Amino acid sequence: MAEAEFTKKYSLKFENLKYKILGKTNYTISICGFGSYRIDQGINRHKSALELALKNGINLIDTSANYTDGGSESLVGTVLNNLFSSGEMHRDELILVTKGGYIQGENLKFAQQKEAEGRPYNDVVKCSPELWHCIHPKFLQDQITLSLKKLSIKKIDIYLLHNPEYFFTCSNIKDAVAREKEFYSRIKMAFIHLEKEVEKGRISFYGISSNTFGEEPTKINFVSLEKTLKIAEEISKQNHFAVIQFPLNLNEKRAAVNKNQNNNTETVLEYAYKNNIGVLINRPLNAIENNKIIRLADFNIKENRNIDEINNLISDLADQEENLKKNFVDKIDFAPSEKRSMYDCLSLAAIISGNYNRFETPHQFQEMKGYYLIPRANYAISELVNKKRDDEDLIKVVRKYAVTTNILLDSVESSLAVKQNKLNQKVHADLNKYLSKEQQKLTLSQKSILMINSLNEVSSTLVGMRRPDYVEDVLGSIRSDYVNNVKNYWLKD
Repeated sequence: MAEAEFTKKYSLKFENLKYKILGKTNYTISICGFGSYRIDQGINRHKSALELALKNGINLIDTSANYTDGGSESLVGTVLNNLFSSGEMHRDELILVTKGGYIQGENLKFAQQKEAEGRPYNDVVKCSPELWHCIHPKFLQDQITLSLKKLSIKKIDIYLLHNPEYFFTCSNIKDAVAREKEFYSRIKMAFIHLEKEVEKGRISFYGISSNTFGEEPTKINFVSLEKTLKIAEEISKQNHFAVIQFPLNLNEKRAAVNKNQNNNTETVLEYAYKNNIGVLINRPLNAIENNKIIRLADFNIKENRNIDEINNLISDLADQEENLKKNFVDKIDFAPSEKRSMYDCLSLAAIISGNYNRFETPHQFQEMKGYYLIPRANYAISELVNKKRDDEDLIKVVRKYAVTTNILLDSVESSLAVKQNKLNQKVHADLNKYLSKEQQKLTLSQKSILMINSLNEVSSTLVGMRRPDYVEDVLGSIRSDYVNNVKNYWLKD
């Protein structure tokens, strides 16, 4: 488990980085933590990124039982096992945060099985067929057991209830007063259990991760830090409620400006700071506006082509796909279902052509490319080569197809990047009014993180670092001086 003394000693190894104290835990933590939302076991790039971060001064990892259906916790456990075994890092230097509450994926199958057997979890909120939620003590007990196993550790440093506000929008209780009373009753029951987990030595501290800490108090799913802290103090004056987590970014400023605590005289940031509650910020680079994700980052331009050149590439790829279908797929002994899959996968040109005007941001296209387009192309190529490995004509055609596909995907992404970077110039100009000449040289993502970390009330900003270059970008922000008078930026209209 993390020890305050050793987290402090760890920080002293990296004089050019910045650290803060995480509220009443007294842990010394890097002002950026490794966000593990989309990392997954078995992806070497994710492992390399986490290792790089830990070896270069980042000593806070944030994950959750439901991230990549448990794959995130498993990867963290694998990497830590390797670093601890080699002596490159020690457990007492590192702060591990994980969460429980979601019932999805394998958790959902298990919960459904328990329900079918007549021994369901109590107080489950069923939000949709694919998503349930629960913070009942028995469920939390089982989740902590599973998290400890996947993380390969004996004690979790900080355990957070994960988005308990689902209760407000998914509960069957219609009366607002009764619904709120039941919500905080469930919070209290969860806190009582988590205090027992502290006594058992399975966790050190606990708290809540909620997307609505910064909302207006009148919003139906608003979670009040003031009320949850009061519950913890009712349980014990020596309680271990110590950390909260919520979103904050350049576009979503609510947590920094909405006075929703202490009779609407303080923001959640101010109230947490006054009460020595550690604050972890998530989604610093992914702003949500009008149900769309806006990526607060500059984008690389790999293949800068105009629209005519992109259309020519689409036409070329379409011809190659027709050639592959007609002269190879149709002549190879594929089963009918396999042939349908091959035809479906060899349709990238049509997909891109039909959706080109719908792509709004490079981030959106990156998601589609990584999770949909590239896997389809790889499947088609792999199946063809496996069937006709000795066919030199096929190998040449497939190689040309792979090259054209990559060029086209990079060209589409780059065309979107050019547009987004032009829009980003306005954001840069706005931020530069508050930055020194040296800070003005930072990337947009570095500036976005810096503006958050410069707030005294923020303990650490959690950034998704799935790639080593993302880690390097974050380290560049951590090395920068804090922004003077940063409150002027957050409080401006």
